[in-house]
Amino acid sequence: MTRRRAWQDPAWGERRLGAPPWSPARALALVPGLLLWTLPQTLVGLALALWHRARGVPWWVYRFGPFVFLVVPASPPASRGISLGLVVISESPEILTHEFCHLYTALWLSWLYLPVYGVEYALLGHARSPHERLTERLERDTRWAWQQWGGSVR
Repeated sequence: MTRRRAWQDPAWGERRLGAPPWSPARALALVPGLLLWTLPQTLVGLALALWHRARGVPWWVYRFGPFVFLVVPASPPASRGISLGLVVISESPEILTHEFCHLYTALWLSWLYLPVYGVEYALLGHARSPHERLTERLERDTRWAWQQWGGSVR
């Protein structure tokens, strides 16, 4: 019996609930500014994505509202999913909306995102982190669907 890999789950395609993502042209227009604004965490995310890529895991591009993300369907270290700037590493499509919503707090904190989150996690833990609670609220209230854009990035 062959074990099914995380990225072979058909649920990775799209979440149909909510408003459709912005058009590709409008979403891509935001990418340069978002990359600069979230540069430290996006670089860490890209490093993790490259590490997974070297092990044969595909990359996918997703649209969520006005944003474009690089998604790696793999298990990140010590969690089910992690959002680092415009990069999401997730073992399941069930938590993509949550991970995408982390970009909101990244937008507020900019380059302070990683240090602030690190201090919160060290002092309060995951469940009591104010930014984690805010992300959970955004996840409940968001009205955007997400959609995989094209095939895997080669």
